[in-house]
Amino acid sequence: MKKILLFLLCISPILAFSQQKNKILLVGTFHFHLVTSQFGVEFDLNKKQTELDEIADQIAAYKPTKIFVEWEYTKQKELNELFNLYLKDNSLELVRQKYGKNETMYTESEIQQLGFRIANKLNHKKLYAFDYLIPEPNDTIMNAIQQYNQIDLMQEIQQDFGEYGQKIINTFQTTTSIKDLLFFFNSKELEQQLNTGYISLFNKVGSIDDFSGAYFVSERYKRNLYMYSLIQKQLEKTDERILVLVGAQHAAGFSEFISNDKNIENVELKTLVK
Repeated sequence: MKKILLFLLCISPILAFSQQKNKILLVGTFHFHLVTSQFGVEFDLNKKQTELDEIADQIAAYKPTKIFVEWEYTKQKELNELFNLYLKDNSLELVRQKYGKNETMYTESEIQQLGFRIANKLNHKKLYAFDYLIPEPNDTIMNAIQQYNQIDLMQEIQQDFGEYGQKIINTFQTTTSIKDLLFFFNSKELEQQLNTGYISLFNKVGSIDDFSGAYFVSERYKRNLYMYSLIQKQLEKTDERILVLVGAQHAAGFSEFISNDKNIENVELKTLVK
């Protein structure tokens, strides 16, 4: 036993030296193509192409070896085809011809406008899908609140997330810069508000024998865990630097996972985008 312990103590510095972490630039985003429909504010991407190109240049300088985007992982082939069309025509006209002008998720989302742009600058051949969709049990939690007459809790939830929603709307109304919007959606303040709201409020929904709230929160964690797992499974030791583009709500959950992942080193957006 002593010999084994001595051996482990001798090689541990070697192991520690040889373990190389994957650096991850986690960019929490808003969904570019849904800004007007979700928040009722004008968001003209045509006017933001120059800034998007500047942001893409700065992130490309980080030289990510892989770019992960919030696209359903079972539709990797579709993502590949979409990117190949973009490589043939950066104006995305070929994409519009195939999917239709009204299908803005194929042309105006952060995946094409930022992810594809960065990948093209780096001569990447593909981007990596990692989204995992599950039904959200919204009806379950609302029914439980009503059934157990948790009026005060409902009011607290409405106030907390109402303030969150209004903060986003106010930001879009007063901020025209995509860079500043990304800084807002990647702020520690917003991350904390998102993470604490689910545990502090939703987790309490239900009676002593009814765990509707905990189930609701667990499904949110489940989706984030599955998505993060899909990223981990597609990483190789040679992937020194990776970029992950994902909705800010997911990014808030990912931050907790990254802090507990011994193989990952976090890179802050503000250290690259100026």
